Amino acid sequence: MPDNPQDFDIGMLHNKVHAIGATLSAGLGKVGRRFVDDMLLGMLISGSVRLTEIARALAESIPTHATHKRLSRNLGNARVGDVVAGNLLAEGAGVVRDDALLVIDLFEVVKPYAEKMEYVNSPLPDGKFSDGARPKDRANRGYHVCEIFGWDVHGGPLQRYQDLARQMGSEPDPNHAISAWDNQVVTPLAQTLFSPNAPAFKSESDEILDLVQRVDTACQRRCLFAVDTVGLLQPKRSLLRHSVELLAKQRGLPELLAAATNCRFAARVPGDYALLHGRLETTARELGESCETPYGVTLYKHQSDVDIGLFVHFGALPVRLPACPAKPLWLVVAKGMAGEPRPAATDLDPFVILTTEPMPRNRKVIGDLVWSFLSYWDAIQTNQAIKGQFDFDDVRVLTYDRLRNLGILVLAASFVESQWPGIALTKSLFRAPRGRSFQFYRAEMPEEETPSEAG
Repeated sequence: MPDNPQDFDIGMLHNKVHAIGATLSAGLGKVGRRFVDDMLLGMLISGSVRLTEIARALAESIPTHATHKRLSRNLGNARVGDVVAGNLLAEGAGVVRDDALLVIDLFEVVKPYAEKMEYVNSPLPDGKFSDGARPKDRANRGYHVCEIFGWDVHGGPLQRYQDLARQMGSEPDPNHAISAWDNQVVTPLAQTLFSPNAPAFKSESDEILDLVQRVDTACQRRCLFAVDTVGLLQPKRSLLRHSVELLAKQRGLPELLAAATNCRFAARVPGDYALLHGRLETTARELGESCETPYGVTLYKHQSDVDIGLFVHFGALPVRLPACPAKPLWLVVAKGMAGEPRPAATDLDPFVILTTEPMPRNRKVIGDLVWSFLSYWDAIQTNQAIKGQFDFDDVRVLTYDRLRNLGILVLAASFVESQWPGIALTKSLFRAPRGRSFQFYRAEMPEEETPSEAG
């Protein structure tokens, strides 16, 4: 929501939530539809997922504890989460444009001191912490979330809500290059919240694959799943949900997607990633260093209020994975910027992307993929900034069903929030000379110094 109080109009927010919420709750009865509206409105006003705070924000003409009790009772209805999740995916899939990135975001809901929450995950085998448990062990306690959202640097607001948005009266910040009036860059689509302790849990791979296949079906294979298995040398404060352990698990995602799905994907891989080129088994770094990169473009990296020009040249070559050699893949290589966060990294280390997309000897085709993927961590940061206002780590519900339903409603509130006009958005990390821009996360804190590597 807008940081400037004068831009906040409760009446217009009611209209907006009701318009979007009516679509998201279609298929529920009158009570269910009202509950979804109330939860979205309460979360957006209070900036909280606590039912008590949501009840206070609704300010009904009945005691607050009665509103709290009603919300808690309806939150336990499993059908609410299923219906809202289905409608949200259908709505979002109709928004994302062809060839937009579908970003796979793995993160954690951390509950270090939760004792009574159902199926809370614990790093110790018995599910308990000893009295001498270290703080970093407790920091791993909670639940895992896999979310997929659309990221389209050329997108625009939902047309059917555009008139309503323009009635809300907030203006773009003149100190920023763009605003949400101009670009609908984030489109929440689907998520799964899970714990290894839950009875229905099979594996993290099953959870992720099921989510990918549902989103791919809804989007009719028009879009490109994106995942980064390398990460950042200097993790940003706004990305602390993304632990080293979760990033390590992402390393197996390209092989998993190639072997178990027919989806289109692009995945940044580390230099020691094993690949086949012809009959030779080699690594991504070796292929990247030997790959011809005949095409070039100058990108501008905005850091410390200065635009630094980088000449990036790129190319591609066909590869396969040792585990599934029948699957044709391509390795896209970009040089001229640091490609991997390792102590000896230099600007000459290759930035390599493994993809299912055919890469002909064509500047535009290869360049567009490089251009889009450079915004991966900007996309993650944008999405986390939108969701971060609700402080989901502060959730207090005890049952697993209520927690999963609340997770879907937070995703729905993020969908509503992503349509808000006039959000202040920062200047791009990498952009072309003519103002082509693609870093759009909310300016909620002083801008951090950007690591030297792309991302």
